[in-house]
Amino acid sequence: MRVVIAGGGTGGHLYPGIALAETFMRFRSEAKVLFVGTAGGIGENPLLKKGYCFEAISSKGFIGKGLGGRVASLLAVPKGLIESMRILRRFSPQLVIGVGGYSAGPVLLAAILLRIKRVILEPNVVPGLSNRLVAPFCHMVVTAFTASQTRLSSNRINRLGVPVRPEIGTKKPGVTGRKSPTLLILGGSQGAHSINQAMMSALPLLKDLKLIPFIIHQTGKRDLEKVQSVYDTEHYEADVTDFIDDMAGAYAAADLVVSRAGAATLSELAIAKKGSILIPFPHAGGHQEENALAFVKAGASTMLRDRELSGPKLAELIDKYLFDADQLKLMEKAASRQGNKKAAEDIVVACLELVENS
Repeated sequence: MRVVIAGGGTGGHLYPGIALAETFMRFRSEAKVLFVGTAGGIGENPLLKKGYCFEAISSKGFIGKGLGGRVASLLAVPKGLIESMRILRRFSPQLVIGVGGYSAGPVLLAAILLRIKRVILEPNVVPGLSNRLVAPFCHMVVTAFTASQTRLSSNRINRLGVPVRPEIGTKKPGVTGRKSPTLLILGGSQGAHSINQAMMSALPLLKDLKLIPFIIHQTGKRDLEKVQSVYDTEHYEADVTDFIDDMAGAYAAADLVVSRAGAATLSELAIAKKGSILIPFPHAGGHQEENALAFVKAGASTMLRDRELSGPKLAELIDKYLFDADQLKLMEKAASRQGNKKAAEDIVVACLELVENS
């Protein structure tokens, strides 16, 4: 069994792909998995650390770019397609899986031309441009939200969820002896500047609470030193880092999560059974806001739009939810109903049936 997993660029695309790769290897010990994406994204180093093969193609984002950026994106398509054709011919996969991101498009297009079986994973309520274009030509489309199905043109759409790292939701919190609750601040794999700014403004206000929370704050590289200095000045007990390697441990320790609303993060929140304050990234074409609204309607989260974000408002919401045990339990139960902890297994089984029974 030879599988190409295409896409990446952010953790939201990468980690579901890794979960699928690990599951393929578990189900078929002889399986070979090749990741294809763009050089310089988050994808390359974590993949190489885990021993997976990675090849880069030429590809540039289109959505949210100016005229020059869009022209550059279109000009990169032929080169990326030729590179993808060469990679697929050399690797000879039986299946290509697109996990999202602009780099998945040329690889899936090459798979169409080479008549290789194709599957795409659409984790957002509002499908991305690449997935909307290739969905009619794929053998299976996997979604996380029922609402996505009406926005995609395909004869075979399965709502199986988004794969998460297997350790998410299974790791137990360490024994710390702390009486105060733990707050986890996430900004995606590269951090979130506006969340960092608001949190720095919120820290003096949170010191007025009866119990000052222990805070785990993922800042991204750009804001790390500045954010750390504010925590030091305010004399907080906190774990401030640019990137969290042990996400399972962070989720296990957290009582409440403040986060962007990327689809992979929401899937992890669901499997980890965590209530959350969601602050959608405002430049994601509305995708994250739609994702957040789905969790809000389910009772798993509250949403604070980025344009409304401030230190006092964030402190107010943290105070409201972090210290309300009954409300947290309700949010946790609601979150647990939004995910599928067997998503990776279910997707791999469907993929194996697609390849082996055709």
